[in-house]
Amino acid sequence: MAATNDLSNCIDTFTNRLDKVIAQETVTGDLNMNQDLVGEMSGNGKIEIASIDMDGLATHKRGQGFTKGGISVTWQPYQLQYERDREFNIDVLDDDERAKLVSANAMGEFTRTKVVPEVDAIRFAKLTQNAGTTVKKDLSGADETVAAVLEAEQCMEDHGVKLSQCLFYHSAATKKLLRLSNKYQLSAGESPNSNFGTYDEMKMIGVAGDRFYSAIKLLDGTTSGEEKGGYEKAEDGKALNFIVMAPEAAAAISKHEKLRYFSPDVNQDDDAHKWQYRLYHDLIVYLKKKGLIYAHVAVTA
Repeated sequence: MAATNDLSNCIDTFTNRLDKVIAQETVTGDLNMNQDLVGEMSGNGKIEIASIDMDGLATHKRGQGFTKGGISVTWQPYQLQYERDREFNIDVLDDDERAKLVSANAMGEFTRTKVVPEVDAIRFAKLTQNAGTTVKKDLSGADETVAAVLEAEQCMEDHGVKLSQCLFYHSAATKKLLRLSNKYQLSAGESPNSNFGTYDEMKMIGVAGDRFYSAIKLLDGTTSGEEKGGYEKAEDGKALNFIVMAPEAAAAISKHEKLRYFSPDVNQDDDAHKWQYRLYHDLIVYLKKKGLIYAHVAVTA
């Protein structure tokens, strides 16, 4: 029998892969902050965010060269609000490659099916709570839904934002009602298709109902009744019909703490590979740009 595996050399690779899973598979990925402006995390969820200040254009004077200007970059410390973790024991496997594949798939599946929905849910709840305009109304008809979306469009345009620059997060029910409107009922042609991906040039992004709430409750994983962890709709939470926003209104940040690993030889609890997963993340909503977020919230759902 081969010696017990030690997967310590996989820690950096696994951590980087999990960062990419969140960046690529969250439906709120369009809000991710430019990583070039995010410094390294120093511990306990503290990061630094770059702030760039520069002089504007000057009048060119021919024969006198160019007018000198200045650019300064300062790094502002920021504490990420959300800190979540889990510990997993994966039964020992004799073959190194099998142990690596099982661990990688298990951690990846956990991130895709448990972490990504929670991160999205937190972001949508925070967007709703910080929206410049919030409308609370159930949508039941196609014409009513079209009118509701047009109100959101007017709000964006009144704030000087082009609709082609806007994100239109929507529930499946909202899209269904829009598809029923006369504007998108297609009867001509051999292959009619009403599964449109933009609406008045806004990028449409469908959101699963189980992560599209105005408020959520995070389960701590230890309190009686909360052992399963994850999240659920808060008591005062409502289903969201849609959110229309300019992506510049908010910035999403997520950082995995470097995975901690204990080989079966070191793990005192079980003959298993022990992985400790820790994620810090947040959604920064810019105070001066809250007007660029329009939330439409159901009343009864």
